Amino acid sequence: MKAVILAGGQGVRLRPITENIPKPMVTVLGKPIMEHIVRHLSHYGFDDLLATLHYRPRAIRDHFGDGSDFGVSLRYTLEHKPLGTAGSVKLGADFLDETFLVIAGDALTDFDLEAFWAFHKAKGAKVSLCLKRVSDPGEFGVVVTDDHDRVVRFVEKPGLSELCSDTVNTGIYLIEPEILKAIPDDIPYDFAGDLFPKLLEQEIPLFAYVAEGYWSDIGTLEQLKQSHWDLLDGKVRLPLGGNLIGERIWLGDGARVAKDAELGSPCWIGENVRIRSGVKIGSYSVIAPDVEIDARATVNRSIIMKNSFIGESADLRNCIVGGSSVIEARCEIGDDAIIGARSHLGRQVVVMPGVSIWPDKEVNSNTTIRENLVWESLLRPSIFGSRGVSGLANLHITPEYAAALGKAFGSWIQRGARVAVGRDGHPFSRLIKRAFISGLLAVGVNIDDLEEVSLPETCFITGFGRHLSGGVHIRISDEHPSVAVIELFDADGMPLLRSARRKIEAMFHRAEFPKVSVENVGNLSYPGRVDERYADHLRQHLSRTATQPWIDRVLHYCRESNLARILSDLLGSNALHHLESDYKENSDVPAIPYERIAEIARLNRKIALIIERGGERLTLVDELGTIHRAERTQELLTAAFIIGAPPEEPVFLPPDHPKFLAELADARVRRVVITHKEPAAQLNTVKKSMQTEGVWLHFVHFYLGYAAVAASLRLLEFLGREHLTLHDFERQIPISHCRRFVLQCPWDHIGRVMRELSQRPEARLNAAPEGVRLDLNGDWVYVLPSADAPELEISMEAANTARLAQLEQEVAQRVRSLIP
Repeated sequence: MKAVILAGGQGVRLRPITENIPKPMVTVLGKPIMEHIVRHLSHYGFDDLLATLHYRPRAIRDHFGDGSDFGVSLRYTLEHKPLGTAGSVKLGADFLDETFLVIAGDALTDFDLEAFWAFHKAKGAKVSLCLKRVSDPGEFGVVVTDDHDRVVRFVEKPGLSELCSDTVNTGIYLIEPEILKAIPDDIPYDFAGDLFPKLLEQEIPLFAYVAEGYWSDIGTLEQLKQSHWDLLDGKVRLPLGGNLIGERIWLGDGARVAKDAELGSPCWIGENVRIRSGVKIGSYSVIAPDVEIDARATVNRSIIMKNSFIGESADLRNCIVGGSSVIEARCEIGDDAIIGARSHLGRQVVVMPGVSIWPDKEVNSNTTIRENLVWESLLRPSIFGSRGVSGLANLHITPEYAAALGKAFGSWIQRGARVAVGRDGHPFSRLIKRAFISGLLAVGVNIDDLEEVSLPETCFITGFGRHLSGGVHIRISDEHPSVAVIELFDADGMPLLRSARRKIEAMFHRAEFPKVSVENVGNLSYPGRVDERYADHLRQHLSRTATQPWIDRVLHYCRESNLARILSDLLGSNALHHLESDYKENSDVPAIPYERIAEIARLNRKIALIIERGGERLTLVDELGTIHRAERTQELLTAAFIIGAPPEEPVFLPPDHPKFLAELADARVRRVVITHKEPAAQLNTVKKSMQTEGVWLHFVHFYLGYAAVAASLRLLEFLGREHLTLHDFERQIPISHCRRFVLQCPWDHIGRVMRELSQRPEARLNAAPEGVRLDLNGDWVYVLPSADAPELEISMEAANTARLAQLEQEVAQRVRSLIP
C-alpha cells in the first residue's frame, strides 16, 4: 500500500533544535520522528512511500535513502516553493494511482492504521479523515460529524464559545487518487483549509474515523519533551528499543554504565552510551546513542541528543542538549534551557533557565549566559593557553583540528623547513600526531618523527638538532585523562612567543594555507636514538665524580619510559613501576602513590625522584621518607642553583617567588632577574641572559621546572659536591609561607579589574614585568590574569601560617569586590 509523508516543514517553534535540520528529523529516543513514522507505516503494510520535501531536503534523503534500510521503498518530491499540504501531494500524482494514506512528518502516533483502512473501504469514501478526541480542542482544527460519520463542517482553532466537538483533525487521511484532480497545480493549497471545504461545497462526502490510541503533533519544544515522557510512561504503543534492565529503565546495546552510577526510573539510555563513575541520571531522562557522561555529572529530566559529551560534575536540569554538543566540566544548565546542536560550552559555564543557545556556538569557560545566544560565540581571546593548545580529546582536539593547526604552524615555519614531532604513549596522541604531521606535510614542511618521547626530549632535540626550524609535542594532560595538549616550539626548542602565536592563530582561523604542488610536499623521516642523544648530552656536562656517591642510592617513579631508562643508566636507580596499580577515585588517571613511595624510600634510606607532567615536574622524597611537594622541590632546586652554580650565571625568578630566595641570592652576590610567569616570555628572557654556551638551557637553569631528569641530576651533583644528604640540605633552606588560588573574572572585566588594582597605593608597578604586585606591610600579593581561562591567578606570601590565612581572606574579599 502507498502512503505520503509530508516532510517539508521547518519547525519554527522548535528552534533552535530545527535551525539546521527539517522538522521531521528532530529525534525522539535517538531516532528522527519520521523514522518512527516510516516503521509504523511499514508495520501496517504501507511499504511504498513518497516523502514531500522542501526545507533542508538533503538531511532526509541522506538518512533514509531509498528506504531499503527500513524495509520500505521510498521516493521523494521537492517543493521549490511552499505549495501547502495538498499542493505538495499533487506533485506525486503520477505515483499515487491507488488509495493512499497521508500523514504529517512530525506526528508521533500508534494509531491502528489497519482499522482506519477498513473504515475507509467500508464507507466507500473518496476521502477519510482520522480524528482524535482531545481535552483541549481549541488548539487544533475541530471536525464536526453527523451520526453516519460524515463530516459536516470544520472549525479551525475555535474559541470557547465556538466549541462544538472534541474531535480534532490529526492530519492523517486516506484518499482516492481521483481526488487529486481537484487540487490546482503549482499554487499553495491545503487539505484542511482549501480542499476539504471545496469538496463539502461540491457535496462530495468526507468521512471521519475517530481513532483510539496516542497522537502528538510535535510542534513545540514542550511537546517534544512531553512526547518523550509519554513514551517512558508507556502511553505510546511503539517499540522503544534497548533492553529493560529494571522497572522502566531501558539500556541500549553496547552501553556501559559504571557500577556506582545511579539510574532513576523511568529513563532511557541509547546504544553505545558511556556513563562514568558517580553519575546520577534522574527520572524522565533520555540519553541518546553515543553520548558520554563523565564522572559525577547529574542529569535530571533532560534530553541529551546523539554524540554529545557531558563533562565531569556537570548539572543538567529539565533541558535539551542538541546532538554532537560538548558540555565541559562543572557546567550548569537550567530549567527549559535549550542547547543547539554542535555547541561547545567550556568549563563552569552557567546557562540560566529558559535560555536558548543556537547551533554551532562556542562559549568560553566561566561564562554565565542570561539571554539567548543567537549570532556570536563567546570565546576566549586565543586558542593558545599558557602551554600550547589544549582541549577535550576527540571533541575539541580532533584529527581535523590537528591537521588544520599543522597547516597553520607549517605555513608560519615556511615550506622546505624541517620540524621535529614527538608524542607521549597514549593511542590518541599517536592519532593526533599523525593528523598534525599530515597538515605539515601538505604545506611542504619536512618532518623528523621522534615517535614516543618525553616533552623535555622533544625540546632538547628541537634546540640541538640539525637544521630544525621548530618542534611539536602532543600528549594527554596529567591533570585530566580527557584533555589533549599540543605544544609548539621555535628553532631553539622554546615555547612560541605571543607574536608568533598570533600569526599562527590568524592563519588557522582564516584557513589561508599555501597550495603546494605534489612534487613539493614534505618528506617524513625517523631519526631515532632520541633518548641516547639526550642522555649523551646530560652525561657530557655532568660531573661523574659528584654524582658517584648516589649510584644505587636513588629510586625513581616515572611513567616516561625513555626518561626512566636514562635515570637507570646514569644513576643505577631503581624503578617503582610496580606501584602503578593505584588509581584516583572516580578517574581513569593512575594516582601517584606518594605515601607508598615515601615508605619505600624511608625503609631503604634512599632518595626517591617522582617525575610527572610529561617529564617536567619533579617531587622529591628524602632519605627519611619526607615528601617535598613540587612547590617545595622547586624552592630547593633554586636554592641549590644559587649556592652552587657558576657565579656569572644570574638566577631567574618569577614575580611571585618567595622572599628568602632573593635574600639568599643577595647573600651569595648572585644577580637576580625577575621574569614573566608566562613560559614563552620567561624562557626567552633566560635564553638572552644566559652566560653558559653549548649546554642545554634546562641543564644550566634546571630549577625552572621544565626538565625533571636534568633537575634531578643537577641536584644530586650539587649534594655530592657539598657532601650533603637531601634531608640535611632541606633543613638548611627556610620555609616559605606562600599560597596560590584563582578567582573567576569575565574576560571583558579583567582589564578594568587589573587597572583598579594597579591604581592602589600599595601597588608596585616596577616590581614585575606583568601583572600587579601589592606590598602589604611586609607581606606581598601578586595578581595575574590567566592565559587559560577567565580567571585571576593570585599568589601571596606572609610571615607565618596564621597571617597567611588572614591575608588570603582579606585579598579574596578585596578582589571579589571589583569583579561583577
